[in-house]
Amino acid sequence: MWFQRPDDRLALEQQVIAALVSEGWVKNVAWHIDEVQGTARVDIDLLAGEKWWEAKVVYPFIYPYAPPQVIPREDAKWSSHQWGRGELCLEIRTDNWHPSLTGGDMIHSARKLLETESTLDETGAPLEVACDHRFTEGQYLSWELIRLVLTDELIAEINRRDNVVSLLELARVEYDLSWVFTGIALIGDTNFDAWTDHGVPKQFSTYGVSIGRIAKLEEGDQRHQALTNADCAPADVWQHFSDIPFDSPKVVVGILNSKVLAKFLGKEKVFEVANVPMDNQQRTPVRNDAVIGKRVAIVGCGSMGSKVAASLVRCGVSNFLLIDGDVLKPGNLVRNELDWFAVGAHKVDGVVNRLRAISPKVDVETWKGRLDGHTSTARILTALEKLGQCDLIVETSGSGQGFSVAAAVATQEKIPMVWGRVFGGGYGGYIVRSRPGIEYPALDVRHQLYVAMTDPELPKPPDDSDIDYGSEHDEQAMIADDADVSVISAHLSRMSLDSLRPSDLSDYPESAYLIGLREEWIFEAPFETRAVTLPRIAQESTND
Repeated sequence: MWFQRPDDRLALEQQVIAALVSEGWVKNVAWHIDEVQGTARVDIDLLAGEKWWEAKVVYPFIYPYAPPQVIPREDAKWSSHQWGRGELCLEIRTDNWHPSLTGGDMIHSARKLLETESTLDETGAPLEVACDHRFTEGQYLSWELIRLVLTDELIAEINRRDNVVSLLELARVEYDLSWVFTGIALIGDTNFDAWTDHGVPKQFSTYGVSIGRIAKLEEGDQRHQALTNADCAPADVWQHFSDIPFDSPKVVVGILNSKVLAKFLGKEKVFEVANVPMDNQQRTPVRNDAVIGKRVAIVGCGSMGSKVAASLVRCGVSNFLLIDGDVLKPGNLVRNELDWFAVGAHKVDGVVNRLRAISPKVDVETWKGRLDGHTSTARILTALEKLGQCDLIVETSGSGQGFSVAAAVATQEKIPMVWGRVFGGGYGGYIVRSRPGIEYPALDVRHQLYVAMTDPELPKPPDDSDIDYGSEHDEQAMIADDADVSVISAHLSRMSLDSLRPSDLSDYPESAYLIGLREEWIFEAPFETRAVTLPRIAQESTND
């Protein structure tokens, strides 16, 4: 511990505080060092504002790299600048502390705070110490146990309804230290039809649903006063939003211009509800606008396919065709994007819910089955027809025959196709693409890559390198962790986005890339990427 080290830091702390005693405003110093527990504190009495304050200075175990705490020895409220557990919030704190400072500096700061607040101005009111808090929104909300999320669209609908009170359908999600209510719909009444907020996931309707009241406010009207009066009882607030007698906990919300005022009405007490504002900042690059309106097929919704789908929807893709015939099992969770809520469902259904949970307005169509599976010709033709209507095919099935079917559609309909694999053991993988008029058809490109990877001049790859760890078939499970699959999936997502943009704007000079995650086979270092130069149609035409 810091007080056991040979740098005499403990001696310095004792010397500094002894100097304060000699100045006459610190007394009754008592050190408490527990080498077994590894704790250190010093009890002091300090004079500030003509009053002696009984305090303790508690040193953290990582001292001097974090500041000591100055705390009342008894549970007491000393200052308006005091944390919930008693620690004084001083001008020296964690965000400006330096190891060259000492506990004596903290005591000086505490005296300055207490002395200032103990001084009265000409009106007899205590002087105020300027607040220097730099709290983030997350810090402020950490003290709010009940929170409310309303989209801009829902607020606009309430403003359109003027002063009419509407029944607000709320989904409630419970966390360890908070409840989060999300507005999902307005129930129809004699004044307005029902209105559903399509900006929030449909899955919210399966959570605990409450019915609250919401209305537009006018400055100073009765509802506004009820929501801003701290002395208003739950039933008194409720009567301004409903004629029904108050008999159980409710949520009431008022919209004053764009400001949200909300209360949770308990049986005997009114609780504040913190509004979580929308954040509409642009975060995706402008170049992703190229994916707007494009339809992407994901053939195989196992580990790779599920991750690629989730990544693409975050990047702006809003129209998908998902093809897979497998059911999600608990063992799949070590690599799949899905979780226990989807276990037992077909993977395509789980991925649909996942995409809608990320982007509620996404348009998703599914086909359950394997393109190389045993099913009717009519069903296969339906799948191929849907596949042929896409702007990009992403193949992650790990099935040779399934790949061949998808490649045939891509070639016939002149659709770009990208695919990727994770090498056995998870030491790397590859991503490849075939674009009409640029690369050769996908089946030919796959063969070209195979020839390049099995070049006699290269070391022989490990025996299981051709096994796809993202396919999740019913074969014996292979070994690769989520990090291995996630890295290759992220590269495949990036190549997919690139393939949706005009070819002259491509970031990829080559058609295939081998990606190493550790030193093995041809890879000499982690994260080594090797471009594979494959023949291209455009190049051969130019040479002719």
